[in-house]
Amino acid sequence: MKSLGCVLALWAALGATLSMAPFAKAVEAGSWAVTLPRGPLLTTPGRDERTAPLRPPEAHTVGDGRITRVSWRYATKRPSDVRAWLCHPRRCVELATRRGGTRALQGLSAQGPFVLRFRRAASRNAPRAGVRIEDLQLIVNYR
Repeated sequence: MKSLGCVLALWAALGATLSMAPFAKAVEAGSWAVTLPRGPLLTTPGRDERTAPLRPPEAHTVGDGRITRVSWRYATKRPSDVRAWLCHPRRCVELATRRGGTRALQGLSAQGPFVLRFRRAASRNAPRAGVRIEDLQLIVNYR
């Protein structure tokens, strides 16, 4: 009888452990961020300029985490007609604003690498001076 009680207790413990399996993934969720004080200088209207590839910091382990949301921000010293895209090796997303977030890359590898691509609109009225992208930040949330 004692051994039957032990077996039942073992099965109960195993059942409790297995019932927690769906929650194990939630513990693995995380995020990483990269900040660049200076980004590319856009000198020629209509020509793309890019950041260097952006990856998780070396001390941060993403494993096989998948993107849930990506947030960004960037600035310029003066108003400009800059267009921007957030690119992952599998897909690019046009950024409608200088600050925001998207789920359009959801499910892709959180390892990246990511590249932010910028372009000044080609127009006759574009100022001759270049436009510097500044205060750039990328935050990748994953699970």
